Amino acid sequence: MNGTHDILDAAYELATHAFTPPSHADAKDKLHEQFPSLEWDRLVEAYMRGSELAEKCYEIGEKARRENIPDQASLALLAKKFPGFSDKTYNDALSRGWFLSR
Repeated sequence: MNGTHDILDAAYELATHAFTPPSHADAKDKLHEQFPSLEWDRLVEAYMRGSELAEKCYEIGEKARRENIPDQASLALLAKKFPGFSDKTYNDALSRGWFLSR
């Protein structure tokens, strides 16, 4: 795994537990603790990308369920729409999307 995956994966994981503006601020602070050498602007960008994946995974899960799209195709769609995350995170996001779309 490379550094970019690490940062984006951590940002996604933190974003999945943040639901209010203060909790998003806390999540960014935790991300900064994990990656203290990362410039703040890059950290915020990574967190925004992680948050977007956490928020939009519902749409992919719903689409996969509604259109009976195979897992590999759904994962490829996530990777295309949200580049830079690890396969593990894409799998988690797809599972999360299926769960949320029930």
